[in-house]
Amino acid sequence: MKILITGAGGFFGQALLPELVRDHTVHAIYHKTPMFLPPCDFSVADIREEEVLSPIFAKFQPEMVLHLAGITAVSHALAITEDDVKAINVTASGTLAKLSQKFSAKIIYTSTDLVYSGSEGGMVKEDGKLEPLSLYASTKLEGETAVRESTNDFLILRLALMYGFSKGKVKSFFQEAYNKVKSGQKVVLFNDQYRSSLSVLDAARMMKKLITSQHAYKLLNFGSAERTSRAQLFSRFVQKAGLDERLLEIRSLKEFPNLPQVEDVSLDVSILVSMGITPMPVEKSIDETVKNLPNS
Repeated sequence: MKILITGAGGFFGQALLPELVRDHTVHAIYHKTPMFLPPCDFSVADIREEEVLSPIFAKFQPEMVLHLAGITAVSHALAITEDDVKAINVTASGTLAKLSQKFSAKIIYTSTDLVYSGSEGGMVKEDGKLEPLSLYASTKLEGETAVRESTNDFLILRLALMYGFSKGKVKSFFQEAYNKVKSGQKVVLFNDQYRSSLSVLDAARMMKKLITSQHAYKLLNFGSAERTSRAQLFSRFVQKAGLDERLLEIRSLKEFPNLPQVEDVSLDVSILVSMGITPMPVEKSIDETVKNLPNS
């Protein structure tokens, strides 16, 4: 299959590309982040510029578009203007969907679990209550709408928090926390904010399987099958990695009222599992993450 992927230099993109190039013809797009890629064609492009994207589509003629690019964290959205966040997460997503429609390609848009209400008890199904509490989450939800309105052939994935290690400059919260603990610094972890956190390595394997799956779904939750807090997840990792647990400062989210109070957006992934795409158990995923610790 001919697959065009945006955000190739990002956290998820770097993990996914090695999986894809084994069996598919891939054209990777990145913007500012240098890539660490297996051999494949690539372009440096700003996804806000349709006049740059259109020739890439015309030349490559993709069958599938994986749209991973965007402002991908609450903190990143706060570091730039609201207009820029919307241009990247909303307008550009609509543009990519429109181009996908024009060139007869299916687009998979990666949204976030943070579009859901965090006060409904967790293990949220795809039709769960929507209540984004940050600019990041609200623009990802608007991006979903832009995709729906721009093409008929799409799949929206609401991704859980991903953890693991990146080879590039883009670091996850998990990797930043690891770097702090390794250097003897304390890390604050919430014990009352729950997600269905997913190893980025497992996410890449699951995505590879998903893109060739025959189904009619337009919206899927995409995460592990387990509900864990950041404190539970990272504490277990620290134990298995032989790091100093005394550096972990376990706190309540409620102690930080300036942060979005998203309590529980753990995901029901039963539809995904019914398709034969089963997440690795968290314990095994942590073991795999420990085996892939960065060298420095």
